[in-house]
Amino acid sequence: MTSGAPPSRHSGPPEQPVIDRSVLGEWLAGDNSAIDELLTVFRDSVRAEQTRMCEVLALRDLREFASAAHRLRGAALSMGARALAETAGTLYAMARAGDAAGCAGGMAELAARIHLMVAEIPAAAP
Repeated sequence: MTSGAPPSRHSGPPEQPVIDRSVLGEWLAGDNSAIDELLTVFRDSVRAEQTRMCEVLALRDLREFASAAHRLRGAALSMGARALAETAGTLYAMARAGDAAGCAGGMAELAARIHLMVAEIPAAAP
């Protein structure tokens, strides 16, 4: 494991927002306070799911890893965090295929996506 900021594949600005707040704006009628509250809950949920994924991967329980990745993907899609959802979806597919090494390697990308997402949420908070 490394410390500090996670590596980035891109040298320029991201191609899409880390969190597309317009997705939530449609659900919550543009109520920024409610959006910020929901994003805070989402952030905490993502961190818990990431911890769970690390735990079950250490146990080599790819079935539970796949379930956690699938939950994370769905939650990320519903919140407009498309890149995070894509990474979770890739991890899900690898787990379903029995690729423990791929899952372990993919956790770095997941951590990078989560890092970017977490950094964006406080900026949105009042």
